[in-house]
Amino acid sequence: MRSTPELLLDLLHQVQELTRVELALARMEVSERARGIPSSVTAVVVGVVLLAVGLGFVLVAASLFLLRFGVPLDLAFLIVAMVAIVVSLVLLRSGVVGLKPSRLVPAKSISQISSLLGGF
Repeated sequence: MRSTPELLLDLLHQVQELTRVELALARMEVSERARGIPSSVTAVVVGVVLLAVGLGFVLVAASLFLLRFGVPLDLAFLIVAMVAIVVSLVLLRSGVVGLKPSRLVPAKSISQISSLLGGF
């Protein structure tokens, strides 16, 4: 039969090992979530570039639309501008959502560690 100090020492070693494992899992989870950052940054950059290019094409497309179909100038500009802006905003939003700090937090590891600590 083992003495109480030996049992407490074993418990301490197991808690230390569990803490090491949980910290390793947290590191892996953070690195896994951080992998999505480059694609989100790319989406933001592409969205900004498309917004600028789209606004340039708005003038050209509106002019062609006006010449071919006789649509009033202001309506042609409005239609093309709205399409370019909506597409750009969708791309920008998807990139910004991917860059939220809450998406980088290792939620699984934190919940496991907090449940472990709450059990004592």
